[in-house]
Amino acid sequence: MIRDNTIIRIRYSMKNSRGEVLENRAVTYRQGSSSISPILQSQLQGLEVGRQKQIFLKKGQEDADDDFTFDITVEAIREAVPIKVHLLSGFLGSGKTTAIHEAVKYLAKQNIPAAVITNDQGTQLVDGSLFTHLGIPSGQVTGGCFCCNYNDLDHAIRYVEKHNCPAVIFAESVGSCTDLVATVLKPLLQQHPEWQPTITTFADAQLLSENTTAFDETVNYIYNKQLEEAQVIVVSKIDQLNDPTQVKTKMQARYPGITILYQNSFDQTHIARWLDTLDTTAFTDDLSSLDIDYDTYATGEAKLAWLDQQLEIESPSQQAQDAALALIKKLAQAPHPIGHLKFLLDGHTKISYTATSVQGPNAPAPDVPTPPPATTATLLINARIQTTPETLSQYVNAALRSIEQRYACSIRTLTESCFQPGYPRPTHRL
Repeated sequence: MIRDNTIIRIRYSMKNSRGEVLENRAVTYRQGSSSISPILQSQLQGLEVGRQKQIFLKKGQEDADDDFTFDITVEAIREAVPIKVHLLSGFLGSGKTTAIHEAVKYLAKQNIPAAVITNDQGTQLVDGSLFTHLGIPSGQVTGGCFCCNYNDLDHAIRYVEKHNCPAVIFAESVGSCTDLVATVLKPLLQQHPEWQPTITTFADAQLLSENTTAFDETVNYIYNKQLEEAQVIVVSKIDQLNDPTQVKTKMQARYPGITILYQNSFDQTHIARWLDTLDTTAFTDDLSSLDIDYDTYATGEAKLAWLDQQLEIESPSQQAQDAALALIKKLAQAPHPIGHLKFLLDGHTKISYTATSVQGPNAPAPDVPTPPPATTATLLINARIQTTPETLSQYVNAALRSIEQRYACSIRTLTESCFQPGYPRPTHRL
């Protein structure tokens, strides 16, 4: 039954006084909230699932400029419970986005609505665009990490809560960020007792198995601090190791007392285990804050160049997609350590290279089906590479010119930004 503080999904048709249909859609809201008209909500009070009713908003009520009629069908009713806000930390390419996508699908099978908030130092996010394409309710915090844009994160959570009424929100922090317990988790716990925030740190199993990395020691400092502050660690892509014994031994010795999950995120039983672990782990505001040197942290972030570029490719010979895939391979061959290379082809096909991918001249071509003939293609690039912005921009521009010549096509840059992250200055640190 519809009553205050229940989550309602209705389908309605809205007509004006002339009988013209103005809207015909479904909406989810919390009864008693301000997301839809209080006058309309009062006429829905007490209805059961499956009931149909015609309700009215008269001219002059709540500034209505006409008489409006709503034909309502109540599709679903559930109790409003505290929203679970699952924060995800972890280095670039550690498998956070894949885990979120699979978790959203797992929850959907149980009729548990979820939403996603993505985060990046840049403003054009491959993952944000992908979630939108997939029809997953989502928000973005751009232009800096969660800790330095805490108020934006708070607003994004409130926005999806109001407009989508999810039971679970996944908030994926940018991969160069750490110190989330002190700067995000604790403030959320203190300021929002109505939410249930958790935090998970993701780490790529293959990167853990390597004794050294190509990254600067200050970049490695960030990676290690992410793991150091963890209460739950997900070692992702465990299925890609022939023998995970060495990694498991190393992790158990290095992080005793920490909950460590070894996960293949494409296995729904692993996703279920991770979510169950978050539900049964206590996250409280008396957790220890990280002992961290912010100067070293800032130096590590500044070692990475960020490039976001939106391209449009035109090919009279209908090889636009072939040109895009060739460009992707060319960029993956960059002679600099890759943190993460993400591409979104034509708004729906995501292609990714990480720190553990084969890099340099031997970088493989994208693993996608043979592209169909196409005169146009779009490509969004998110490159996070250890070099200077100037060097990265020059390399990308040279790759563009090379592909244009090779495929006799034209490549137009719609938007572009290339930069180094600034000094991290968190809004709160508890």
